[in-house]
Parts: sequence; C-alpha cells; structure tokens
Amino acid sequence: MSRTDTTPTASNQAARFAFPHSSTPTRCQLTPRLFDFTNGDRAADRAATDKRLAQARRACAGCPIATDCLKWALANKHLTRHGIWAATTPGQRTDLRNRLTDRLGPDWINVLADRDQARRERAAAARHQPLTVNQARIVRLDRELNGPMPRQPLTPKDQQRNYDRLVHALTA
Repeated sequence: MSRTDTTPTASNQAARFAFPHSSTPTRCQLTPRLFDFTNGDRAADRAATDKRLAQARRACAGCPIATDCLKWALANKHLTRHGIWAATTPGQRTDLRNRLTDRLGPDWINVLADRDQARRERAAAARHQPLTVNQARIVRLDRELNGPMPRQPLTPKDQQRNYDRLVHALTA
C-alpha cells in the first residue's frame, strides 16, 4: 500500500488494536532475523526459506501474545508488508484480510475491535459480580443439555425454551 492509499479512517481503525507487548522478551525480539521474510525469499533457496518459516511458526505457536500480534498485523497492513507476524506470511495475511472483509464487511477492523471490547467488559463484570449458585447450576446444565454455545445468536423463542428446560431441570 502506498502512502496515498492510507486514509485517516483506515489509520483510526488500525489504532483500535494496540501494538502487542509482553512482560518477557518474545522470540521475535530475541532473534528478529528468524522472522525477516519477503515474498521473493522463496525463489532463492526454497528449502532454507521453508525451514526458516517452520522455525518462525513454531516460535509463534508458543508465544503468549500471538493472537494480539495477528490482530495488530492484520489491522496495520502498511506496517506489515514484510516479515512473519503471528506465524503468517504477507500473502497469508492478505488472504485473511480478504476473508474478514467477506465475512464481516469492509469495516471488519471496527467489528473485531468492538467484539474484543465487549469480551473485556464481560470479563471485568464477571470478576466483580460472580455467578450465584443457581446461575452456576444453570450454566452447567446448559452445557450438559445443549452442548457448546452456537455461533449464531439464539432467537428469543429458543432462549425461552432453553431457560424453561433449565428451570425444570433445577426444580426436578
């Protein structure tokens, strides 16, 4: 992307994901050369490049900030045109951006940032307001009866049906 392609809206969206930091040095900080990659590297010595990519991917697999690193790299295309970020090559990140655009729309950065913010708020609320004993039972019974939560939101009718099942199970 050239400088002329960068719009204030795009940079404001990208700013919603902070650069990932870790309290301990990560492998990419300790051995940055391992993560240095451009698309033309494969042409010179493919075997050596593939070996280096595999090493970088293994290092990223154990990284505590890999998820945040990937989000930052996807949101900041102009800063991550080269290199391995969260075990992805520039081409893989382009494919991921295209898939996110298809799935979430052109404003996918804000959609992901809003989801992350909502997740953090729910976690903070849960720390300050733990579940009551009956609520914890309902959650446990819900998992036993319905399995994992579906990706699509439940309709109000389905929510009421599930709630009625759980209340019945608690009183039985």
